[in-house]
Amino acid sequence: MQVMLIGGGKLIYHLAKNLMSKGHFVTIINKDQEYSVQLSRQLRADVICGEASDPDILEDAGAYQTDILVSLTQKDHDNLFICKMAKDYFGIIRTTALVNNPDNEGLFKNLGVDAIFNTTQLLSSLIEQNVAVENISNLITLENGRLSITQFIIKEGAPVIGKTLKDIDLPLSIVLGGIIRNGEIVIPRGGTEIKEGDKILIISLPEDQAKAIKVLGGDI
Repeated sequence: MQVMLIGGGKLIYHLAKNLMSKGHFVTIINKDQEYSVQLSRQLRADVICGEASDPDILEDAGAYQTDILVSLTQKDHDNLFICKMAKDYFGIIRTTALVNNPDNEGLFKNLGVDAIFNTTQLLSSLIEQNVAVENISNLITLENGRLSITQFIIKEGAPVIGKTLKDIDLPLSIVLGGIIRNGEIVIPRGGTEIKEGDKILIISLPEDQAKAIKVLGGDI
């Protein structure tokens, strides 16, 4: 798959590195020349220095052959414009954008951005759940917020420690996608016992996410 990433910083670096490790072809567009040179030295990705809002830059970067475009700049209007141009002008099938101001999320959806990453919404969900942030990592939403994926760490004193999955009363809409234990991946089965320190991948509807964390972590 051909992926185009727009933006800079550690997020772009780690995202590109992860995608390439899975066999995808990555092109990065960044307007800072010094950082672009740095990225090109650190990654085996095509790095283009320029403004991604310029259609000539997108074309030079291979937009016509791109499957997914991800715009992660700190300016919402740039992210929206780039995603719209990617679809309307270059025919890129799928676009993803960072939304810095949550008030703009509806506009992004109405104008056809396929997936939205809203950091404010994600942090708000943590606060509303009254859960310690250190217990949760890699919280993301998919399909415009209709599906949540959370990694939850089982801390000392959690009520599920020592119980098997079949004995834990989770809503039917919640799926435990995997357990990371001492660096090893455990595929959850009915007889799998939960242990302290387990990192559990929770796949759920957003409205059921807090229920899953409540069952697994208790009153934390």
